[in-house]
Amino acid sequence: MSVDALNQVIRRAILDFMNEIGGEQSDDTLTLLLKQRGHPVARRTVVEQMRWLAAAGLILVEEVEPFLLAQILPDGEDVANGHFFYDGVHRHAVRRKVGTAR
Repeated sequence: MSVDALNQVIRRAILDFMNEIGGEQSDDTLTLLLKQRGHPVARRTVVEQMRWLAAAGLILVEEVEPFLLAQILPDGEDVANGHFFYDGVHRHAVRRKVGTAR
């Protein structure tokens, strides 16, 4: 899988988690959730993808050292729910419901 394709999957997974959990999420929490779901990503990568999603208007980010906090925006919710497709974000959900067995 190319780096670009992998980043698209990571972006979609971030939106899926944020939509499912709600509220503000930190880069640290999202990194742990991604690792639990089999996406072995560095926190730095998650921060980069969160910033990309913010630039796209899908999430809102705030720097609260040492964390980057994010909140999903309406367009981000639409992407996570499959109602809106955004170039650069994987089109298909890449997660199971939090708390469900494999």
